[in-house]
Amino acid sequence: MKEQNDMIQTLLNHSSVRNFTEQKIDETTKQTILTCAQMAPTSSYLQAYSIIEVTDIEKRNALSEISGGQEWVTKAPLALVFCADLHRSETLLEVSDEAVFENTELYTVAVVDASLAAQKALIAAQSMGLGGITVGGIRNDMPRLAALFNLPDKVVPLFVLCIGYPAEPAVQKPRLPQSFVVGKDSYPDESMSIATYNQTVSDFFYHLTNGVDQYNWVERCSHAINQKPRYEVTDFVKKAGLLLK
Repeated sequence: MKEQNDMIQTLLNHSSVRNFTEQKIDETTKQTILTCAQMAPTSSYLQAYSIIEVTDIEKRNALSEISGGQEWVTKAPLALVFCADLHRSETLLEVSDEAVFENTELYTVAVVDASLAAQKALIAAQSMGLGGITVGGIRNDMPRLAALFNLPDKVVPLFVLCIGYPAEPAVQKPRLPQSFVVGKDSYPDESMSIATYNQTVSDFFYHLTNGVDQYNWVERCSHAINQKPRYEVTDFVKKAGLLLK
């Protein structure tokens, strides 16, 4: 096996950074991050996403409020809202059936394109000594987001990527065993017990919080989904002219 290079180590060291120093990100570094985002894979060359850099403090505060008061949304030196965008494609491309932009397939393409671009941006930032966190809480009020950023139809805000220089080392959460997420020639084996991983997660948070929090993985994820199902997201997406076919 070849010795791990710096890029592999960067990927393996990933953890979400919520506490940033006041050091600003210079223009060259920011442009490098954005250019790397643009180099992400894209289905059919559509590049069906848009990125909004949020510099206005009132808009930053609104983003933080919408996301449930996550202060790093306001304090991060760089905040990038990633949107699934089929408006540009609908406006510029010549297609035989305009309704094609309303179908589930192209919306899926746009969401994947935006997500891949965001991941490239984060990896680029991490490779230069920065860190970041992806905040999906902005989907708590998508109509307000649309008004805040003047989003046209067929554009859906997905999340904000907050980037900056870490103020302290971030803690890496234990992942599911690889056998749970990787199958060979078939869906992964469902007969495996989650008990060991549940205990690992419970122990992790117990030590992290000095005994205050010891919820396991199933409990944590169940609570997250039950607390914020966001059924209204479907309504917003359809009103934006997507997911209609």
